[in-house]
Amino acid sequence: MSKALWWSCLCLLLAGCGGHHPPPAQEQPEYRPARGILEAYDLNHDGTITRAEMEQGLRADFANADVKHTGCLDADEARAVNDRRWQQDQSTYSPLVDFKGKGCIDFDEFAATVRSLFDQMDVNGDGKVEPRELHPQRRPPDRD
Repeated sequence: MSKALWWSCLCLLLAGCGGHHPPPAQEQPEYRPARGILEAYDLNHDGTITRAEMEQGLRADFANADVKHTGCLDADEARAVNDRRWQQDQSTYSPLVDFKGKGCIDFDEFAATVRSLFDQMDVNGDGKVEPRELHPQRRPPDRD
């Protein structure tokens, strides 16, 4: 074997042994199922979220976000809500958006994501999301 070929093989072998250093792992947000958004509105903690409970909770959340008491969240108020949502739960984060283009976010825009999720999870359309709808993969306990 010629010296050039030998050196080439040696360099290739050493390069392969140098190891591969993967890029530093970026911390992934902890996954939380979207049902957690609705579970926050179970005001009486009975495991069932009624439409009335959800609406009451949404009204309270909106009132807390509307620090200027205008009935419509301006850019600063919306940013504060979006920042808080992002910090609390990146995996189910849904930003507030002024879909109507009014220059502020009204209650219906504020409530749209939660209402939509409620409608999707209320499989039987009875106006409440029960434990079997929140956790469809869980089986009820055996009754002996």
